[in-house]
Amino acid sequence: MKKIGKTPLLRARNIEKKLGVKRIYLKLEGANSTGSKQDRFVERIVYSAISQNKKIIVAEGSKPYLKSLSFFTDLYHIKLKVIQYKNQKWKNSLGSHVIVIDQSHQTKSSVEKNIDIHMDKTNDFRAIEGLDHKGLAELAYKEIAEEMIDKMKKPATSVFYTHSKDYHDSIYNGYLMDSMKSQNPMPEIYTIEEGNYDKDLITTDLLDQAYRLLSRTEHLKLKKKQAIVLAHFIAKVNQGDISDGEHIIILEQAKTRLQMTRLENFNEISKDEILSYVDHYLDRYSDPLEEASDALDNAIDKGFILIASRDDSIDGVCIVVHTGFDHFIPTYHLAYIGTNPNSKGRGLGTELIEYAVNLSDGNISLHVDLDNYRAKKLYEKMGFKHIYNRMIFQREE
Repeated sequence: MKKIGKTPLLRARNIEKKLGVKRIYLKLEGANSTGSKQDRFVERIVYSAISQNKKIIVAEGSKPYLKSLSFFTDLYHIKLKVIQYKNQKWKNSLGSHVIVIDQSHQTKSSVEKNIDIHMDKTNDFRAIEGLDHKGLAELAYKEIAEEMIDKMKKPATSVFYTHSKDYHDSIYNGYLMDSMKSQNPMPEIYTIEEGNYDKDLITTDLLDQAYRLLSRTEHLKLKKKQAIVLAHFIAKVNQGDISDGEHIIILEQAKTRLQMTRLENFNEISKDEILSYVDHYLDRYSDPLEEASDALDNAIDKGFILIASRDDSIDGVCIVVHTGFDHFIPTYHLAYIGTNPNSKGRGLGTELIEYAVNLSDGNISLHVDLDNYRAKKLYEKMGFKHIYNRMIFQREE
């Protein structure tokens, strides 16, 4: 199962070049299990219900919210009850464990009243989005700010995201608490409502531009309406309000087009299969299989192995070993990274490196062959510095 939270914070270098503004970061909340920030909140709701020995969660809310509730109630083996109003047939596909009360002859009216009518207050747990469990929501979404603060080497200059009250307060309070503890300056907070914004500030053309930048330039998967946050950022750039800094754009449902998997063992993909990918994708820069095998054993036990796949095809591998040190040299070392030659130019290598940097908290090194100028240039763009040349003793035959 995918983890909840600790979603990627990726440097958007391609967008930086297009806009002429440096250091733009994208927080991808679509990397949560059901593809939405809602998972952070909803998992807490389900835990709360279980802790109170409730058997059924009775809920109402948006499609992402109910989709997330369906996922977690199924995962933790409790029931979910929803009311289906007119034009809400999609609720029938939430899952076999979901009890759907058919009210399709009615238009949606008093949600709270209708939910209470269909509740058994002894066994049921109410969870209406926007009304119930606001404290849990604030705690859940505050983690987003905490993750960004933890990952950023410098304090954020600005943070852009869509507006809802609980969400806005959570992000703001996360940065406020950090400012009080660390004396870091507060970032400028910019929020925008997805369906309610100034059409003169954010035109259709600007929204189209933002969507193209995210989907084509940064290879992200998202709906056009979710690009509104980047469109807001671009509008502020055009107005002269934004210059080089540390800018974060939170995308609530965006994720990479790749499926990034961290291997826990060699059950699903055998060690020999991974070795063949390493040998093929690294081509003339590959090592003898004995050395690569040694690295794989270390990585699966103490480091990590990342697999990038698209449409069930493995297009990239990243092998990171544990050095055994905390301070003498970086704790993690990127031993091998290779991508499918047919996928060149799609940012696979960059994305694998970004994930490796995230997982290692930046405590990572790598080596690069002296004649591999293309790779060296990529690593330098991503923040790696040429510190020294490594020399290996070889006995003369």
